[in-house]
Amino acid sequence: MSEAVKKYPEPVVGVLIYDDQGRIFLVKNSKKWGDVWLIPGGHIEPGEKATEAAQREVRAETGLEIDNLEPLRFAEGINPPDFHEPRHFIYLNYLAERSGGKEVLSDEMTEHIWADPEDLSAFEIKDSIRPLIDYYLEKKKNAGESWEHKYKRALADYHNLVKQQVKEREEFVKYALSGFLEDILPVYDHLKLSLTGLSEAEGQNAWAQGVRHVLKQFKDLLESRGVEEIDTVGELFDHDTMEAIDGSGETVEKEVMPGYKLNGKVIRPAKVIVGGPAGQVLNKNQ
Repeated sequence: MSEAVKKYPEPVVGVLIYDDQGRIFLVKNSKKWGDVWLIPGGHIEPGEKATEAAQREVRAETGLEIDNLEPLRFAEGINPPDFHEPRHFIYLNYLAERSGGKEVLSDEMTEHIWADPEDLSAFEIKDSIRPLIDYYLEKKKNAGESWEHKYKRALADYHNLVKQQVKEREEFVKYALSGFLEDILPVYDHLKLSLTGLSEAEGQNAWAQGVRHVLKQFKDLLESRGVEEIDTVGELFDHDTMEAIDGSGETVEKEVMPGYKLNGKVIRPAKVIVGGPAGQVLNKNQ
């Protein structure tokens, strides 16, 4: 073995050939690979394209001509146990259709057979070839679909895509207000605070009544957009919608800052003080 072969991995091509009956071409090279079934192939020469190497090697080893080459999976073989000597191969595999020629034995092929890819139980096939055959069977299965079936499947995929886009658009519109609400809700809160602590007489002033009217309009507008205020005082503490800043227990005694939901999603948790019966703070849903 030359020093170049010892030092560097060797790029090689392999070709899974099928004919017009859907059969695949398998070969044996007992001198190098022992008693396993393979696909034809060989080394890529300097300055040669991989597809050209595939056609040349198939022609030289089997006498067949091939066309419609399709790249298959890349694979690697580091000292393959079936090979007669240590080597490091880089496999570039192709699927190709037989276009002519006549099968002949060569120094690189001791046996050959056209086999049904769906019935290979009697063949000991090299492990790295199995995935290539599976790919061919899947391709063959899809090719057998009627144009009507393909059209219906494509149409169903299109409808599913449209539905998904509509759903995503609705979700975007539903929550697009959240950024704006983060800015406007503090204004709403400050309006509500302006009415706290007023005496009964002060509460009857025209400005107070005007603020209440604006607050009602504000609330109605927010609710029409899917905003709802989180109930707190007297409720069981809920980790999902509230944030306890003081106290212990399971009941909300005081609200420090109101919280809000947008279409059922919490956009700001309520800040509360908890109390009530002694014990661990509980989730409302428990």
